[in-house]
Amino acid sequence: MAVGQIFSQRFSYGLHALAYVATKPAGELTTLPELAEWMRSIWPSASEAYLSNVVQRLARGRLLRSHRGIAGGYSLARAASKITIRDVVELLEGIDINRCGLSLEDECPVMGRCSIQRRIAQLEEGFLKSLERVTMAQLAKEIVTTPPKKKRARKKAKSS
Repeated sequence: MAVGQIFSQRFSYGLHALAYVATKPAGELTTLPELAEWMRSIWPSASEAYLSNVVQRLARGRLLRSHRGIAGGYSLARAASKITIRDVVELLEGIDINRCGLSLEDECPVMGRCSIQRRIAQLEEGFLKSLERVTMAQLAKEIVTTPPKKKRARKKAKSS
């Protein structure tokens, strides 16, 4: 398992998208094409269609606000300092620490009586609490939002 592989690609797209939008001054919108261009500066193979799907989930989950119309785009649904990595994990990864990983049913038949499940739940809750300490405002300060300049190919002098 590679570093960062504990979460899905959807989570990574969502986290990057929110951090980018958080770099914008209040009232300034981010369009999907703008966001996709920035994402491709990080990951050249980033999919705009997949990004669109993730951004829609973020909007439905009330982490982003969608502004319709010709001058539309996206903005954060609340202050960047009030959106944490835990919020993104819970929305995009569907984390539920009360669900037993061994049970195929919606409810675990021995919930509360299983010492292993209790321990795992404690560890998961501790991990999620650590994710609460990192906000989009903090991440936005750490990212570079201007795409790197493309190197121009030197023109070869024509031989006569």
